[in-house]
Amino acid sequence: MPPLLTAAQMSAADRKTIERIGLPGAVLMENAGAACVEILLARLPELATGRGRVLILAGRGNNGGDGFVIARRLMQAGAGVTLWLFGELDHLRGDAALHAQVFVNLGGTVRTIADAADIEAGRGALSHATAVVDAVFGTGLQRPVSGIIASAFEQVIASGKPVLAVDIPSGVSADDGSILGTALPARWTVTFAAKKIGHVAHPGAALCGETTCAPIGIPDDLLTIAEHTVAENTLADLNPPARLQAGHKGSFGHLLIVGGSPGKAGAPALTALGAQRMGPGLLSIAAPRGVRPEAAQFCPEAMTLNLPESESGEIGAAPWEAIAASGIKPAGLAMGPGLGQGEATAAAVLGLLARYDIPTVADADALNALAREPIALAQVLEQRRAPLILTPHPGEMARLINKEVASVQAARLPLARETAQRWGVWLLLKGAGSVIAAPDGRVWINSTGNHGLAAGGSGDLLTGIVAGLLSQGWSAEQALRAGVYWHGRAADLVAEKRGAAGLAARDLLPELQRLRNGVAE
Repeated sequence: MPPLLTAAQMSAADRKTIERIGLPGAVLMENAGAACVEILLARLPELATGRGRVLILAGRGNNGGDGFVIARRLMQAGAGVTLWLFGELDHLRGDAALHAQVFVNLGGTVRTIADAADIEAGRGALSHATAVVDAVFGTGLQRPVSGIIASAFEQVIASGKPVLAVDIPSGVSADDGSILGTALPARWTVTFAAKKIGHVAHPGAALCGETTCAPIGIPDDLLTIAEHTVAENTLADLNPPARLQAGHKGSFGHLLIVGGSPGKAGAPALTALGAQRMGPGLLSIAAPRGVRPEAAQFCPEAMTLNLPESESGEIGAAPWEAIAASGIKPAGLAMGPGLGQGEATAAAVLGLLARYDIPTVADADALNALAREPIALAQVLEQRRAPLILTPHPGEMARLINKEVASVQAARLPLARETAQRWGVWLLLKGAGSVIAAPDGRVWINSTGNHGLAAGGSGDLLTGIVAGLLSQGWSAEQALRAGVYWHGRAADLVAEKRGAAGLAARDLLPELQRLRNGVAE
């Protein structure tokens, strides 16, 4: 599975290609520019017929050097080209200077942009452009975009012209997808050798448009090394266990769902429905006795059992006693959907984690309960051997690690990874570009899904999907990565037919079953 790289990792691969293999940087730059031109001509074929013009924005570094290659190749293909350079031509160095000189030697014109007057003087080039190429910063950007470059970006955005970004849209951090000052959204992005984290991590991912990863001569073995521990979540490498063709309901596991409280009976029922589409042999919903009948109505295939309840109707003390008395022998456990935040909740969740050392998903109010008892949680985690998957949204994550939500959102990947490693758990930090972190430090970023999932019940369904796979013997990695991918992909399939707004969690159920069985991709 191709890794997602940081800017430093990509720079190291570039350097090793030049130093160890002997492929000159100027050749890598030529290949990068050629790949961008290929995409641009494929999307806008009129450029090759002399009926189109391209405005190229070039910076002073290697990204700008790519821009000079693009300018030359477009000019030779018959397109009209205007190049704005944010810097002085004689200040360029290395490969960028070489390709700039070639462009000038072939009759190309460079307009230096130093202030607002330069932009105003060149306004006609923007208004007449068929497209704009962003070759200003690329992956090396470390500071917010401001000043004259930000002003130019604002002019391009206001024009509505389609933009092709070279490597990554300027203003997007390659390392984490954060926005650095003013960013220039792209319709197309062409990156090289390997995608960067910023291509799939939000909010920057939303600015990349259609992203193409083009080979430019960097060998694969310089990209797929042990130090590169972040990847895009795909299913190509999962190899989950095969389903027994002659199996019976006892062959496919028994999932126990603990949840529900007054007014929230639908939450554990949605968890059961999500799990059901994954194919476990048996389902049981354990809920406070006053809630159980209502939960049972939503999913008649699930068995149900009464748990003790508090005066408020939420889960009461020692629920494990009722579960043990029922004779249930679950292969997997899902806790939290609709559970409530009563006085007995934390003790119930911790007690179940301690007594049922089986693959477990903790979500929603189970996470809120654990956040209130960090010392007791640490003690339980030391004793457990079966995998524990925590699935917080940003607010729940903030409570778990005692930070502000804004701090969580500003460092989603490193916080998810650090927490998973420190606690020895699998962690899913939900949201656009959900982050999946393993206890060994590996990380995946999920790119399926859409804003239709930002609705009540979506997370409950996901808990069931993941737990339903766990209960059938899937590993934590297999269940979590497949569950998250399918949950998002099901939402995308529904949105393709009906749009994303107004999507209900139950709308995903038919698509989930098709995805589980390989009928949809």
